[in-house]
Amino acid sequence: MKNNNRISGIDIIGNVPWGIHFCQFYRTKEDLTDILIPYFKAGLENNEFCLWALPVELDEEKAKEALKVAIPDIHVYLEKGQIEIIPYTCKQVEEDALDPQMALKHLIEKISKALASGYDGLRYSGSDFCGQEGILESVTGKHPVIALCTYFLDICNVTTIFDIVSNHQLALIKREGKWEIIESSCQKSFMERKQAEEAQSVSEKRIRALITASSEAVYRMSPDWSEMYYLYGQGLLANTESPSHTWLQEYVPPEDRSHVIAAINEAIRTKSIYELEHLVWLADGNIGWIISRAVPILDENREIIEWLGTASDITERKKVEAERKKILGNLDKLVKERTEELQKAYDSLKKSEKNLAEAQEIAHLGSWELDFASKEFHWSDETYRIFGLKPQELKVNYDMFLNYVHPEDRKQIDNAAKEALKGKPSDINLRIILANGKERIVNVKFEIIFDEENNPVRAIGTTQDITEHRKAEEKIRILANAVESSNDAIITKSLDGTITSWNKGAEQVYGYSPEEVLGKAITILEPSILTGETEKLSERIKRGENIRNYETSRLRKDGTIINVSITLSPVFDLSGKLAAILIIARDITESKIAAEKLKESEEKYRNIVETASEGIVITNSENTIIYANEKMTDMLGYTLQDFIGKQIWGFISEECRPVVKRNLEKRRQGIIESYELELIRKDGSPLWVLLSAKPLFDKESKYVGAMSMLTDITKRKEAEESLINIETARKKEIHHRIKNNLQVISSLLDLQAEQFKNRKNIKDFEVLEAFRESQNRVISMALIHEELYKGGGFETLNFSPYIQELADTLFQTYRLGNTDISLNMDLEEKILFDMDTAIPLGIIINELVSNSLKHAFIDRDRGEIRIKLRREESIEPENESCQSTGSSFILTISDNGVGIPENLDIEDLDSLGIQLVTSLVEQLDGELKLKRNNGTEFTIRFTVAEKRE
Repeated sequence: MKNNNRISGIDIIGNVPWGIHFCQFYRTKEDLTDILIPYFKAGLENNEFCLWALPVELDEEKAKEALKVAIPDIHVYLEKGQIEIIPYTCKQVEEDALDPQMALKHLIEKISKALASGYDGLRYSGSDFCGQEGILESVTGKHPVIALCTYFLDICNVTTIFDIVSNHQLALIKREGKWEIIESSCQKSFMERKQAEEAQSVSEKRIRALITASSEAVYRMSPDWSEMYYLYGQGLLANTESPSHTWLQEYVPPEDRSHVIAAINEAIRTKSIYELEHLVWLADGNIGWIISRAVPILDENREIIEWLGTASDITERKKVEAERKKILGNLDKLVKERTEELQKAYDSLKKSEKNLAEAQEIAHLGSWELDFASKEFHWSDETYRIFGLKPQELKVNYDMFLNYVHPEDRKQIDNAAKEALKGKPSDINLRIILANGKERIVNVKFEIIFDEENNPVRAIGTTQDITEHRKAEEKIRILANAVESSNDAIITKSLDGTITSWNKGAEQVYGYSPEEVLGKAITILEPSILTGETEKLSERIKRGENIRNYETSRLRKDGTIINVSITLSPVFDLSGKLAAILIIARDITESKIAAEKLKESEEKYRNIVETASEGIVITNSENTIIYANEKMTDMLGYTLQDFIGKQIWGFISEECRPVVKRNLEKRRQGIIESYELELIRKDGSPLWVLLSAKPLFDKESKYVGAMSMLTDITKRKEAEESLINIETARKKEIHHRIKNNLQVISSLLDLQAEQFKNRKNIKDFEVLEAFRESQNRVISMALIHEELYKGGGFETLNFSPYIQELADTLFQTYRLGNTDISLNMDLEEKILFDMDTAIPLGIIINELVSNSLKHAFIDRDRGEIRIKLRREESIEPENESCQSTGSSFILTISDNGVGIPENLDIEDLDSLGIQLVTSLVEQLDGELKLKRNNGTEFTIRFTVAEKRE
């Protein structure tokens, strides 16, 4: 059923509920239209179907004319069939028209059609049920109907009038030109209920205002105190805004619970005010004392329907009482003093009861009284608090009051006082300035009381602090502006799914203007693939669920599907009933795309970090490890669980800790440095790393830690150490080779000296020749070292370039006058020999080539010397890791000179050169062959381990 509170259109009655059944007594047509025209006007304007069964005194045309005066567009309502006028003549003609049962049947049919057509209900007037009002009552009690029966007063006697009035909830009659409500038991029930509802509404408003303005804790209880509906603790007690069945355990310590329960039971039994001082758990968790007072709220049958109470903090008073009792040690005196205090409080209370009642009639807030005779100004405790004073701490006069009022608002008080002296109650808003300088806004209501001679004797009034109320109004205004200016779509929809509000943010998000969507179904925003989702979400709200930041898709006006995050909240009416649903939607399409990209980026960089070949560690400002990648734990041999949460010092060698401490200080200063560091693996072995650290700072530039990248340089360190060792060994090798070479030279000189042993006649040229030969042999050895230096190596010699250099040197040394001798070399490239092979071969080549230059071309104009070096075959190494191969080589040195005679055996020659060649070939495990055809050809075959590059 729609709203149960309907506008009657009749001023003396006001609003009425569905189901009301009342009547009107009239004497003239004017009396009839005076009530019925506004009655039907209100029904038409409030979406009700109107049915008017005309009496005999009024015809259809007159009725329509009367309606047109009050409702100029009555023809619109007639054309669409919202009002039906049944003339009295029609009722006479139709069969059984005057039968109340048939009239009831027709009326029920009309109600059904009205509801089916979308009307809220039916508004009826007529006299079809005269004498059978009970039949009509059976319909009004079950259906949304308002029934007004009309009776011509002149044909009714006293008995008839009494019967009619008793069968209606109220009756209207005109007396001395004014409409009045006839008193009756039914009428009283209705009016009293209406007045009670209005009084309850006013009372609830006053209670809410009192709670807001009061500094005391306020609570409401169920009739039997089993459930606390709510408690506003005002900082004294913890708030309970939802019903609680465990309030006794939550607020009352165990030692006082039986005492509290006994007092409650007594108050329930006697239906009297509950008042008790007892222990309580305060909002700060400590135990304190309160005085709790609760008043039973009774219904018309004097049954308790609830309790309304307040609680005041008396902890300090109790402490004082306890201290006083301890100091005085005189219980009788304390009781007497307490009794006197209570008596004074009681007397004061009795004196102010009338003033308090008057103040409660006005506002239920801080009250005050100004006695014109004594010029005394009496303030209630709450009034003192409003002005920032302790209750009753000083006497207040009118001038003192004015000092608190803002200078610009004092004139308002003077004007209000002048109006009050004319008998008009005053209601003004003022600004007051408290002693601490804070500005507050108060509402002051007062009136002046006059004596029997109309002389003003006193003024009484109330003062209400409305600062928070004004702030709330401002907040509401700001909130409304925020809603309208928000970039988020803020929409409200009715419970049937109709859009009822639409802000500018919604227009931006969805592309619809308010004119295009208001009154439309919310499902226009639903993509086809999500049909029914909005209704399901609404059902969840109706069940009391919360829906926050729900991500889904919605449809824009241009057909684009967007991603939105929506929050749905219930909207309740004043009675606490769900009335609508608020929807806040944010377009997250771009943020979703950005989030996906961010996720991809994070995943990519996470993979980079986790798969990095360097260890990555993040530490906090306390040098505790808070992150490490898998590479870091692998490098140190720890699991991630063993590593995270540990201090860095347990992983650093003792020698490197001072270095780390110095660098940590630099890091806190924002200095980025890289340095080498020795860590200790889990197995105790050293791990050398190159550490590059970046300091991390928060938004306030406070150092929060560092991110470090550690590269394993252990092998490099080992290589460097190995190089140092190699260099040392190389130096030793060089010294060894120099010693060997000098020994070779010494041996050559010894051999050369043997030629002159036991000879007495030695010629100078022979000595010179001997020295030149020795010199060439030394040069052949020196060239080997020169080639080694050129090649950048120390172990192996590229032999072919060496032969070329040696031959050129020999040709320059033994240049033979005008004889033209050419050099023809056929050398295989990239033949690498070690020193043990290269030096003997070099001396062999030196001896054979120099011998050809000295002896092969005597008495000849030209000649040719040929040198050929070839690899014969290779022998693969047994081990793949071996860096040399076994190869057979053939070295051929020949000339086309005079040659060596056939009968001369080279092994029998006394020549030192030939002896050296023979000896060195044997040293190489080689084979020497001599050919004497067309000159001389020496062929040497040998096998050596050739070095690889």
